[in-house]
Amino acid sequence: MLSPGRGAALLALACAAPRAWADGVQVRLTELTRKTYSIEGVFQVKASSTAVWDVLTDYDRIGRFVSSMRHSRVVETRPDGTLIMEQEAVGRVLFFSRTVRLRLEVRRDAEGLRFEDLDHKDFRRYAGSWTTRAAAGGTEVTYRLEAEPDFMAPSLLKRRGLRRGAKDLLEQVRAEILRREARETTTRAP
Repeated sequence: MLSPGRGAALLALACAAPRAWADGVQVRLTELTRKTYSIEGVFQVKASSTAVWDVLTDYDRIGRFVSSMRHSRVVETRPDGTLIMEQEAVGRVLFFSRTVRLRLEVRRDAEGLRFEDLDHKDFRRYAGSWTTRAAAGGTEVTYRLEAEPDFMAPSLLKRRGLRRGAKDLLEQVRAEILRREARETTTRAP
């Protein structure tokens, strides 16, 4: 799942080099305005969509496989299935670090998983999604985030922190998916 500060034009990447995704994570950060950034990341994983969604929806245990996450828990489940989550994470760039806190509204629908910050304490805007689709031999996972940090820092540090945070998040989520898929495969083996 998502981590703050990490914490998602993939079409150009998809058209240009879809095979390159099989070996790792691709992340693109675009500066929409002087203060707002769009992050898009994608990876392929040799795992079932069930294994992927088991990781993406493991809200209360994100801190076990995402190193920046200090706290993540569901605090409310609404009748329509919408969740309210509280998260706290630490983002680092060079020798700077910043703790960010989010109160996310999370909705899962046919398109994927959508999230948005409700409190706007550390971000004026923090909203994004996780989506999946079948890919050769597994699943392709796409992460998107639009973020407008509400704290003072040079633009260069914000860009580096957001991009590096997203890449770390996606690499760690991908690794956890592979760990769980391997465990399931071993369990099912005769």
